Amino acid sequence: MLGKSVPVFCYHAVCEEDGHSPAAFASHLDMMQEMGFKTISAGHLYEICMGRKPIDDKYVVLTFDDCHISNWVNVVPMLEERGMTGVFFAVSDFIGSGEVRSRADVKEILPMRESFKRALSEDDNSQFMNEAELRSLVHDKGMEVYAHTCRHQGCFKNLRFKGNFAESSHWSTWGVYRKFNSELPTYDYGSAFAYNGFWPQFRKGKVSFKRRSDDERRKFIRDDFKRSLDKIKKINGSRRQFFCWPWGDFDALSMQEASAAGFSGTFTLERSANMLGTDPMRINRIGVGTSKDAGWIKKRLLMYSYEAPAMVCFKFFTKRNDIGKVLYITDTDKLSGGSRQLANSAKAMLQAGLGVVAVLKPGALLIPVLEEMGVEVIQLDDFKNMLAAAGFLATVIEEQQVDVVHTYHNRAVKIGCLAKGLSLLGGRRFKLFFNRGVIYKPNPLAPLFSLIGNGYICNSAKSRHVLLKHGVLPKRAQVVYNSFVGGGRKPKRSAETTIIYVGNGGHAKGADVYLKSVERLLAQDECNGVRFIAVGLKDISLYKDVVSGATLERVESPGFIPHDEVTALLAGSHIYVMSSRQESMPNTLLEAFDAGLAAICTNAGGTGELIRDGINGFLCDVEDSDALAAAMKRLVDDAELRSEMGRLNRRIVRTFMSSAAKTDSLLAVYSSLPGDEPQIELPDIDALINK
Repeated sequence: MLGKSVPVFCYHAVCEEDGHSPAAFASHLDMMQEMGFKTISAGHLYEICMGRKPIDDKYVVLTFDDCHISNWVNVVPMLEERGMTGVFFAVSDFIGSGEVRSRADVKEILPMRESFKRALSEDDNSQFMNEAELRSLVHDKGMEVYAHTCRHQGCFKNLRFKGNFAESSHWSTWGVYRKFNSELPTYDYGSAFAYNGFWPQFRKGKVSFKRRSDDERRKFIRDDFKRSLDKIKKINGSRRQFFCWPWGDFDALSMQEASAAGFSGTFTLERSANMLGTDPMRINRIGVGTSKDAGWIKKRLLMYSYEAPAMVCFKFFTKRNDIGKVLYITDTDKLSGGSRQLANSAKAMLQAGLGVVAVLKPGALLIPVLEEMGVEVIQLDDFKNMLAAAGFLATVIEEQQVDVVHTYHNRAVKIGCLAKGLSLLGGRRFKLFFNRGVIYKPNPLAPLFSLIGNGYICNSAKSRHVLLKHGVLPKRAQVVYNSFVGGGRKPKRSAETTIIYVGNGGHAKGADVYLKSVERLLAQDECNGVRFIAVGLKDISLYKDVVSGATLERVESPGFIPHDEVTALLAGSHIYVMSSRQESMPNTLLEAFDAGLAAICTNAGGTGELIRDGINGFLCDVEDSDALAAAMKRLVDDAELRSEMGRLNRRIVRTFMSSAAKTDSLLAVYSSLPGDEPQIELPDIDALINK
């Protein structure tokens, strides 16, 4: 004989205004009685789960979340008429004062969504049952009232963008922001009891988001449970208290707090059998949608009133798309441009309240940089033995409970893909992204890598275009611009008008093109009071066959110098020149922008995505040293123009390439799902310029 189970149904508002008609609800109740089911209390169900009472009849539990006024005027009379009972879960901050109302006293009934909006933003609780009505439920009508938190608090569980705040936004948004503002962004919502969430931080008229820590969420839950439980106890006077999770969401942390608060049982929206041995802290419920008819109720009663089908037709709650910890991995031991972006990304994530782990080679120059920030660095000796390295990475991911892995440089891509497979075999799931900051032809396996992982994160639209050209699917390539964390100090310019190049001697960087342009300029003008600098060249004398000795004598070449010395030189300069033949989005361009320099660049790679020719700099054709020289001449002669360009560039980088901007962009990508549209929108530089 099949073991019995007790179905538990979950209702919300029951009114025409909310789409769940009283007539349909009445047909549900009639079907239950026609099939011989009797309603029992939460206390009775608890005794069954604990083995103190048998399931000796056909039992069903009816629960009603939120205590909307429609429950009082529509549901309660129908239950009383049929001799049935219900379990009501009240949001304690929405419990107002006043007398018991009749149907005639309720002038309007609003949909649940509008009722929540008013309660959260205007403290208008008129659409919820008041204290007198809840007391009457318990003491006059023999029903039960328990806690459903203080404010049914929601949060942004990730930064997956859902559009700007609008009247159509989910009602929980009014509980996050409190006040309506159409310029504020909204993201995926979830329960603030189950998710740490990303919370708005307002500073100087701008909003950023920070993830709440486990300790902060724990404190929030404890405070909420105490306040809501104290209020509900005064209403129900019950020795045993039950609780209903908002949206049915919970996790180990919140469940621990529910037990510590003294709840005997909690109601979820998981689906399975309720019987002897069921954990009363995880009572299963069946959500009843507004379109469900009596036939649907009949099928669910048959399905969930017996142990076997109830357990076969299970549904367990799993926290999804919850980003709490990020791991960065690279095999380089140098402080390259990619390494600096890894450090900037790590800093952005730390500022957003996430945990950050990095896997690096022993002796890597990034180690002290990241450790000073507070990143946990784990060293991997051998990146060349990829299978062993992948096993090591998979172990770190499991032990550290990593949610996102972000690789830098080629070897880490392959190790990440192998670790993904190993982790899936072990049951650990994580997202895997590959950084892409170049525009040369990718590895032929790039399309496959992008499908094994979650895709590429490119630092320019041009870099993304190259990947698409070589077979990577559009939804597997997203754009997140590099960031630059400036010192915030006002630059101190050199007395001489200073023109600076920062790069290296590689062909792609075009140091020879820069030197040729200097020579072209000197052929037109002696440039007295003008200083020329070329940073990053091993030996400038190697260019004696490219330009004259006289030109080389005019160019200062400090060679390879520490990064802080590079930024100091930029801060003392006036004009930045990027003469590259091939480029994506060089860090030095952002550093020059932050230093307030006018920029002269070849139109290589993604440079044109940040420069508007003649507005905040000049764009020249690749290899066109004459055009570069003409632009230098223009800016040498026009101090006002170069100052205005420098001011615009500083605004651009501090608006679109700040650490806060990178946090939002990077977390939006980390939070994205495979079916989402890729993040490819370019910075709206034109709007900023025209302000």
